[in-house]
Amino acid sequence: MPLNADDLRKRLSTLSERFSVLAESLAQTARQLQISGSLPPESLLDEITKVRADFGDVRHRVLDAARALALNSPAMSEIDSINALEPVLESVVQAVIAEEKRNAATEARKRVMAVLDRVLTIVHADGPNFAALVQCQAKAKEIQAAAQDPKAFDTDNAPAFLESTPSFAALLSMIEGREALDDEKFAALEDTVTQAFGRAVAVAATRGKLLVGSPAPAAPERPAQPAPKAAEPAVKPAAPTPPSAPPRPEPVIVGTGTPVAPPPKTPGPSEHVHANAAAPAPAQAVEPATQDEAAQWWVSAWARWTSWRGTLSFVDAVKEELGKYNYVLSVPIQKSTDYEDGLLAYGYSILLDYIEHRAQGFINKALNSLKTFQPGGQSTSVGAHLYNVLVSEGRLRDQYPDFVKEVLLAAVPEPGLWTHARILESTTETRIFTHPSNRIGDPEHNSQRLTQERQRFADHRFPIVVPALTTRFFAIAADLREPRSIDVKLQDGRTDSDNAWLMTMPPVGRADLKSELQRLGSDGSSVPGLGRDYATLWVAVFNPDPGSEKKYELTLSLRQSTKQSAGTFRSSRTA
Repeated sequence: MPLNADDLRKRLSTLSERFSVLAESLAQTARQLQISGSLPPESLLDEITKVRADFGDVRHRVLDAARALALNSPAMSEIDSINALEPVLESVVQAVIAEEKRNAATEARKRVMAVLDRVLTIVHADGPNFAALVQCQAKAKEIQAAAQDPKAFDTDNAPAFLESTPSFAALLSMIEGREALDDEKFAALEDTVTQAFGRAVAVAATRGKLLVGSPAPAAPERPAQPAPKAAEPAVKPAAPTPPSAPPRPEPVIVGTGTPVAPPPKTPGPSEHVHANAAAPAPAQAVEPATQDEAAQWWVSAWARWTSWRGTLSFVDAVKEELGKYNYVLSVPIQKSTDYEDGLLAYGYSILLDYIEHRAQGFINKALNSLKTFQPGGQSTSVGAHLYNVLVSEGRLRDQYPDFVKEVLLAAVPEPGLWTHARILESTTETRIFTHPSNRIGDPEHNSQRLTQERQRFADHRFPIVVPALTTRFFAIAADLREPRSIDVKLQDGRTDSDNAWLMTMPPVGRADLKSELQRLGSDGSSVPGLGRDYATLWVAVFNPDPGSEKKYELTLSLRQSTKQSAGTFRSSRTA
């Protein structure tokens, strides 16, 4: 943005003062014109022209700033006064303040994580059972877990855990700068470490018994920049007993449009806890991945998986990861480190868990393959090699649709999923919510209000570009007295596609109804009963092709009340 918000404010304030002066001059000129018939001076006409030009310039700059910040703003023709321009400028100012806070939070998080990553690589020269160091590093893990919370830096006050960071930095300085520090500075550091972690840690650091950089089998938690080879996962493992999930309707998986009985209660990917999960891969197998920036998505997802495997079920892990960033599945896995300062990549631990459950030992097999990896062909880097192993050994082309289904079952209704678009249907109007930008995960919405029946009960088309192994979610909800029917159709170019899941959620309080889930029919599906038999229809459009994006067009057609049977999926050809 060429001008900052304060500069824009000053310009608008100066312009407002000039408006006031010009108003007095025009009032005086009007009186003289009425009394004596004197024409306005040329200088007044020049001032009017200059003020108009300056107003146009300020308006242009404010609107440019609003667009740069992806803010909704009126059209230029609608802003014809200072009063109309001031709210837009205030929105820009608030957005700039928010962006500055986010940037400051990002830097604070990076500084904290950089220190703690290195603290977790400290080892004692006499062995791994030095209790005081174990306790110190347990504190570091707790702070890392807190720092990874997206809401930790949202408040106006700095998070309390930042007060502990200088103590960890002092410990690192004692270990690494022991020979370079003078006695006074070293004594001050020793006091700080003693107060924070106890005398035993301070003495061990003073005697040179503590070393930074461990060959322990762990991975760096920060994907955005290579960390020491053996940093431990930053998330503190949960309690041994998996937390109970909130009650939700038991889904009935529907294959042909006819509800069927739920399958026997056997551990599946949605419930299984990896009590006998494979042991962590050896450090020499992980090391090549930590050195390749293109492989940081794997390192992050693997580090997160190792931290909760055996303690969380797949369902609980999905709820935990999507509760932080609900748009994980909409981001290509190899680009996931580009989002949320690299933290989004941790969410793909659920994909590793899903594959590991179906191919026991897959993760270790993938990491061990790096010992003999040589760049060439499609695998030009460690990251590309691991992606190819994930696709081939994990059979993702075949498994990805079922993975999306399991995530949908686990995440709806809570914590929910980021939607590409939503439709809210009521008795008097239809509202369509989309996003003002193409940014994945954009929390802002534009709203289109339809009140005429010919607009409402029509085909609502959504062209979408879906990258390899990603998903776009849509939701149609209702507040109705009379039910609606929804026809769903997906096209891949000119070809009909069934690459979508449909899931209905019953209204609150209707214990007699259950959610239903079905694969979209190749020729489309019709779902009657919106507002009566179900409150929300979720549509998950996925791309199972690991090598290329797909350009789909999803059509959601609202129809007026139907007398068809409750909650039944039907082919659109027979609807």
